[in-house]
Parts: sequence; C-alpha cells; structure tokens
Amino acid sequence: MDFLQVIALFSFFFTAVGAFPQQTAAGTTTATPATITKAASLSCSDGQTAVYTTDCTMGTPTSYCARPEPPIQCSEGYFPSVWHPGHCMELSTCYPLDASWITTECSHGAIPWTTSTLYEGTLAGGQSTIISAVSCSCAKDQWYSMTMLAGASTVDTFCMPSSSCPAGMTTSVSVNTYCATAPASVCSDIPLETNYCKCENAAQTPAYPDSVGAAPTGCEF
Repeated sequence: MDFLQVIALFSFFFTAVGAFPQQTAAGTTTATPATITKAASLSCSDGQTAVYTTDCTMGTPTSYCARPEPPIQCSEGYFPSVWHPGHCMELSTCYPLDASWITTECSHGAIPWTTSTLYEGTLAGGQSTIISAVSCSCAKDQWYSMTMLAGASTVDTFCMPSSSCPAGMTTSVSVNTYCATAPASVCSDIPLETNYCKCENAAQTPAYPDSVGAAPTGCEF
C-alpha cells in the first residue's frame, strides 16, 4: 500500500469559460479590483458574441468571442452538469443519477468535510430533485491509504491511524522522499519520517465499525 497524508480536498466543479481566452488591455493600475476594458478591436461574427470576463486562474481581464450554448436536455435517469475539456474551459453534458463518482456518504473511517450541490431543478419526466455530493477526509492524525481491491477498477481510500495500531496491524515508517533531498528551508516544518499503521497481511484491508469516522479495529479479507 502507498501511504499519503492528505490535508486538502478536491472541489467537484468550478466556474470556467467555454473558449480559450484572449488577453485584453488592463483597465487600471490602482489597488482596486481589476476592471474589464472592452477592446474596440474585438469584433465577433457567425452568431458569436463578445464575452468580457476575467481569467479563471490569474483573475486578469480577458475577452473572447463565443456562441451561446443552447440549454442542454437530458434523458430520464440523467441530470445536466458540466465537464472541463481544458484549462478554463467548461462544456455542458449529462451524467447518470447513479454516477460512481458521486459520493453521498463517507466510509472507511473518513468524515464528511463539505457538501456540494451538483444540480437542483426538474429532471426529464417532471421529477424535482436536488443532487448533492459529499467530500470526505481523514482525521488530521490519520493517513490516507490508497488500495486497489481485487476485481475493482478504481482505488479505494482507507483512513489509517498513525499510532496505537490495533490487532492485525503493524507500525511502519513513511519517508518523505522529496524532503530527503530538498533544501532544509523548504521542509523546515515537515517531518522527514512519519509512523503509520498497516495490515500485517498485505492481502487484507482495514475493518471499521459502522459509525462514521470510526478508527479501524483490525484487518479482514
């Protein structure tokens, strides 16, 4: 098993623009928020309209020509959302209501961190619904253990204690290979070695009580 300590979480969706942005002239040099200057030379054709916004990464003013997307229509059993084919790009698409990446509850010792609303509205067939996803995290004193279970196509994540290992587990040591060679000033507040628990039998996985966020009590096949 490969052990990593995870402190931050992922955000499921972010607002972006649907075309590659083109830099325009900056509007002001004061400390106030960046303003968007409408470049007189930006002329759009073929039904496209000029969009004046800010870059999704740097926050600098940008402008581009884009053709508005028609509202997406999804079949029964699907909900409308977006996907990101490239940096600062966002396109509409449909996802199944039971998509495997939608996490509705935490498991393997993880605790809920944030809840995001993926869709709120009326689906095909007239059903009004709210689709939410939960972001999960291990406790600060625990470790993420990434394991590919037999017959699975995705990696499962287990929250593992870093001390007081239960029966069936043993203490191991994780070495931060980056800090081992990086300048001391870069990793001054990051330990070079950290203890963690793992199953003595590599074929086993941690066993948890039913309660959310519970620590593993041992290992099982």
